[in-house]
Amino acid sequence: MYDMKHILNNIKQGLFIVTLAATLAATSCQQPETTFGKDVEIFQVVDGEQIALEEIDTALKGERYEFVLHSNIGEWQLKPTYEEDNEWCKAWPSEGKDDARISIKVFENTSAYPRTCEMNVVARGQVMATIIFNQAANQPNMKLAYNYPDDTKVVNEFGERFKVRVDSNIEWKSELSYNGGWLHLGEKTSEYQEFIVDANPDDKERVTSVRFRAIGTDIEHLLYISQGTSADFDAATKCSISDIQSMLSEGVGGISDNVYVQGYVISDITSGNFGPKQMVVMDDSKCGMLVEFEDEFSNIYPVNTLVTLHLKGMAFILDTTGADGLEGSYASKIAGFSSARVKFAEPSAGIAPIELHVGDEIENYENCLVTLKGVEYAVPYGTYVNVNEDFNGDYADYAYSHSQPYNTFYNEYVQPLRDMSDNIIELYTRRDAVFRAARMIPEGSGDITGVVMRRTKGGQPIFHLRMRSLADDNISDDASTRRAKTVMQIGPWTEKKRLDKIAASVGTGTLNTSATDDGVILSSSSVAIYLSNAWARCTASTLNPENNRWYPLFATAEGVTYFSVRALNWWDNNYNRITDSQGVAWLITTNTTGVEGKLSLDMVCGSSSGGPMHFAVEWATSENAPLSEWKHCGDIIAANASISQSMKAYTVDLPDECKNVSNLVIRLRVSENMRAKNTSAIDPSGNSQFGLIRLSSR
Repeated sequence: MYDMKHILNNIKQGLFIVTLAATLAATSCQQPETTFGKDVEIFQVVDGEQIALEEIDTALKGERYEFVLHSNIGEWQLKPTYEEDNEWCKAWPSEGKDDARISIKVFENTSAYPRTCEMNVVARGQVMATIIFNQAANQPNMKLAYNYPDDTKVVNEFGERFKVRVDSNIEWKSELSYNGGWLHLGEKTSEYQEFIVDANPDDKERVTSVRFRAIGTDIEHLLYISQGTSADFDAATKCSISDIQSMLSEGVGGISDNVYVQGYVISDITSGNFGPKQMVVMDDSKCGMLVEFEDEFSNIYPVNTLVTLHLKGMAFILDTTGADGLEGSYASKIAGFSSARVKFAEPSAGIAPIELHVGDEIENYENCLVTLKGVEYAVPYGTYVNVNEDFNGDYADYAYSHSQPYNTFYNEYVQPLRDMSDNIIELYTRRDAVFRAARMIPEGSGDITGVVMRRTKGGQPIFHLRMRSLADDNISDDASTRRAKTVMQIGPWTEKKRLDKIAASVGTGTLNTSATDDGVILSSSSVAIYLSNAWARCTASTLNPENNRWYPLFATAEGVTYFSVRALNWWDNNYNRITDSQGVAWLITTNTTGVEGKLSLDMVCGSSSGGPMHFAVEWATSENAPLSEWKHCGDIIAANASISQSMKAYTVDLPDECKNVSNLVIRLRVSENMRAKNTSAIDPSGNSQFGLIRLSSR
């Protein structure tokens, strides 16, 4: 007879085929009330075969493992012994009932230390079985994340604090090699070492050095710290940012004169909505400039700080790569800016934003703080950022998606704003923004404040707005203040259930495809429309800064996320009723009788990697009209939703002929056999999806 200690030891050592019924009976004197029924058995699945389970020595790069769980213990959960192991060892599904097939993904071990995860099957508070993963250590490495010429950091002659980032997978330390008492070690974390520099009271330059060592290895790096005198800055002349811009040619050029500017920081380093190395400064000349520091730790100046920047010898260039390595903004910026050039920094009340009204051209205010008067969200849907919050951002190579340059990049989301003259201005919000899910997009109209910045997409400059905080958005939640009134709306969907047809929730209308008359089913098939995740919250949430997670947790649960409708087979479909075109179409049928204002089709949609990229927006008075009778309204390049698990918001103006039509049919017809991922033909399993469709009148 085995005692409980022996059983638990076997579980710990990886003996996973556990005969719980017998052992629980044998220990009934300790736990007489507990019986679970038949044994729990776990088998690993390898090449389709179920094999006996042993401790798994997983690859350093990580792998995915499949298992079969046989039990009748009722409801169970998969939990690691130590919660932090969830960061590198993830189970799906993480809970279930009785028998199940489970998958566990082990991520790469980048550290120089081995690790072990005990993934437990837990039922009624007891560990029923354990799967053990062992992962070896990686090679130790350490590098300093900067690009100082000659390994020399030049510091401010008036004194400063600065941090040096250390990218290391092993413990490290820093030591002052030699010092005259003017350089001091500050705070140290696993990611950086802070230094404190005293002011230089003399008229001589001075140099010292710091040695960084990876403990237990021969890896080390020597960094020199150089401090000049105040003589050069004392002789400098103050200029406005407007004066500096006049020295440049189309935003490009060097500053040879000994000059400095004084302005207010209008970006916010705490918001997460600006590049970590970027600071935007504006002065009383109502002009702004983009500064990109040599490293993110030099960017320490809060919004509204009054900064004095020494620009002698600096060069303005075009931002062709962007702060995040994405397609460049082609904006004028100073790159590699040293914190030593920030001569003074002091708190202030900041600078008032420039108020822009109907007809003002936003492109004339690049890198300026502005307030847009009387605007509204063209497609109010979800929160400021609608993406899968668990997405790892694996697709760093944006050539992966042919459609992506025209659409939303994986780490930010675009919400189109419409002003009183029907101009569209895009609001960009990074997925790192601390306010990104704290409010549902408001339905009304009002004012919004932010920094005007430039981004290039498809070769075209986009002058967009970036908020600093929720306080910048003063657009009303009251839909009655909205200029664009809803004529018809289909979606959004907050329940995952069968539908006989997809009908409007506001006004009159239906949604279908030209390939099927079926309503919504609950899983995909060859031709049917089905429900799936939309990756957009249907409720606001709160960020937990300790683990950078939003609560309630983003999931497929009703009441937390919207769902989308999807359909497959978008080219040369045998069920397609479009007889003179190979492209399948979404069909929106509605009634615009009595509508007088200007109409627009506002929607949130996208495609999977293999789904269609090019859509023609057309209208007719019958869905069975021949191709020659459909009138063209516009074109859409669908975002590759597989990159970020997100759809994009679109708005398309409709002609006046679409007003006062009793049977108006609008369709999005696939116009080219090209998938969203690249120029290959559309994959039959590739899908197109909608999160919201709205017909608006202004």
